[in-house]
Amino acid sequence: MPLYDHTIHAGNAGDLWKHFLLNEAADWLLQGSSSLIYAESHCGYPHYLLRSPGEWQGGIGRIWPLLPRLKVFPYFETLAGLNPSANPGLEGLLYPGSTRQICELATSRGANLKAEIWDNHPDVAASWQDYLLMHSSISRRLAEIRFNCSDGFSGLLTHISRSPSPSHPALLLIDPPYIDSKDAILSEMLLQKAREKGWTVLWWYMTDVMTAPSSMDSLELDFASAGLDGGRWNGAGVALAGPEGSQFSLRDHLRQRGHELIRMLKWY
Repeated sequence: MPLYDHTIHAGNAGDLWKHFLLNEAADWLLQGSSSLIYAESHCGYPHYLLRSPGEWQGGIGRIWPLLPRLKVFPYFETLAGLNPSANPGLEGLLYPGSTRQICELATSRGANLKAEIWDNHPDVAASWQDYLLMHSSISRRLAEIRFNCSDGFSGLLTHISRSPSPSHPALLLIDPPYIDSKDAILSEMLLQKAREKGWTVLWWYMTDVMTAPSSMDSLELDFASAGLDGGRWNGAGVALAGPEGSQFSLRDHLRQRGHELIRMLKWY
C-alpha cells in the first residue's frame, strides 16, 4: 500500500466533521460502560502542530473563536483542554489525531480504554513509539494502546474476529487515505465484517468522490452550509453501522448532535 501523510490535511473541514462524530459516538457508547475497545485502520500521528498557511484554517481555525461555546461537545472539549491559551490566528495549535482524541475522552470520563491501531508510515510508527514512551508513566490507560506498523485492512480483519460484549462496547474507525483504488471496496468489506461481529463502525469518506452504500446510514456535511472552507472538496460524510438486529439509537443521537453543531456554526 502506498504511504500517506495526513499532516497537511490535519484539522481541515473534513477532519472537523469526522472527529466531531467520532467523539460523539465514543461518548455515547461510554454512557453505559466504564470501558471501551477502540480500533482504527489508518491512524496517523498522535497529534499535529498546525502551521499557517494550512487546510486547517478553513476547518478548525475558522471556528476557533466559538470554542468556549462549543465545549458542550466532547470533540471541542478536548481541543480546548489541549490548547488552553491559543489564539485562532496564531501558529502552533496542537491538533490531536483520532486515537489521541479517544484517549483524552476516555480519561476525562474515567473509563478504561483498549486501543489497537494501524498505519504503515514509518514516521508515524516512530511518533507513536515516542508518544507512548513519554506518557506511559503518566497514564496507565495509554499502555493499552497497541500500534501496528502495517496495513490496517488486513490487520483488522483478524482483530475484529473477537466479538465485544455489552459491558465492553467496541468502536472502529475506518479512515483510509483513498490513494489506492481498492480502498473503498476494502473499507466496505471491513465495515460489514465488523458489524457482523457486533462492532459499532464509522467509515469516513469525501462526498465528492463517493457516497455511502444505500444499505448504510450516513451523515454528510456540506462545508459551505456550515461556514467551512474545504478547498477543492465540497463535503464529507461518515457511514454508520452497528450490530445486526440492534435498534441502533446512536444514529439518531449523532444526527441530533450534528444538527445542533451546524445550527451553532450558522449563528456565528
